[in-house]
Amino acid sequence: MKTYDQLINIDYNRRDVIGIVTAISNVITLRARGRQNDSLKRVVTIRSESNASMDVVLWGERASSFPAEQMQKEGEAFPQVIIFVGTIVKKYASSGAVTLADNSPCKWYINPDVPEARALLSSIGNTNQPIRWDQQMTPTKATPAAEHKNVSEIKDLNPFKYKKMDFLVTVTIRKIDSSWWYNSCYKCVKTAKPYGDLYKCTDSECNYIGKPVQRYKLSMIAGDETGDIDFIMFGRWVQRLTKKTADTLIAENPQGFIPNEITRLLEKKFEFNVSFTENTTSSNKVCFQVNAVVGEVNDTNALPPTGSQSSSLLISQSASGAIQRTPQKSAAFTLTSQSSGGQPCFKHHTNKNSYQHQRVTAYSTELWIQ
Repeated sequence: MKTYDQLINIDYNRRDVIGIVTAISNVITLRARGRQNDSLKRVVTIRSESNASMDVVLWGERASSFPAEQMQKEGEAFPQVIIFVGTIVKKYASSGAVTLADNSPCKWYINPDVPEARALLSSIGNTNQPIRWDQQMTPTKATPAAEHKNVSEIKDLNPFKYKKMDFLVTVTIRKIDSSWWYNSCYKCVKTAKPYGDLYKCTDSECNYIGKPVQRYKLSMIAGDETGDIDFIMFGRWVQRLTKKTADTLIAENPQGFIPNEITRLLEKKFEFNVSFTENTTSSNKVCFQVNAVVGEVNDTNALPPTGSQSSSLLISQSASGAIQRTPQKSAAFTLTSQSSGGQPCFKHHTNKNSYQHQRVTAYSTELWIQ
């Protein structure tokens, strides 16, 4: 289990963290970019033994089900120790702020009777600072719902005027570039290049040196009956389509080979939430980034495109001659959404350790807290 002092500037995997709650925000409703629905958000601020503070961001059902009022009330008499299990460390490129975000297996345990909690309470002695109710956090300006457009309409848009707007498009994937992954920085996911025996981030503000992470970067041409245009899709959205991580596909296939899981996306029709890439405004090449895969369109119910080119696999000129076309296989494909993790069960007692938990299950292992 880590404190925040240990979390900052190490790695950005799932982490369990313990601390004393110092502030809880109200629940706000906002719409994140690339999302079609509003989301609930709550921030819980916790501090470590050395008074280092960290924000834990709860989303959706976990934001609304967090026992904020009860915890604040009990915090008037006793410090409230909390353990968050399965959080993800995130660093925001714009501000450099480091926060913990909940994940589908994320759970919390309040005032557990474990050695780490007892040690944390001992470190503060008899002092207790009531939990602050933070109502200063207000919703950001509402993001307008993405408007549905065809390819010819988004091609004619001014990227400087519409660079921060999202659009919905329904397109069929025509071509896929042979370069489908890249070595990314372990912290900021920007491109990392060889640096001795390790890799160095190409972002001058990050400059992280260490082992890289293989990440999806799928460049493709897709279109509808009005035309075709370039799209780029990163990370988790490609993984949802292939149902495998990038490093798994790299290990399973020869170097320079394009996996079946990727080539079978050809001729598939999807509804994407897209926006102009950052490079569009700095170059003459128009390209859209896929912010979210809304869903797959059933071909049996969709009208066939007219005047469009036949689909094929695009091999870049710099690709090795050993690259070969992957034969298509007939395979049923359904885009499934991630299921949310269940919430922990709380049992109330009248003593100081008011939230006793009988059992914790996470990552297919069991942690017993008595």
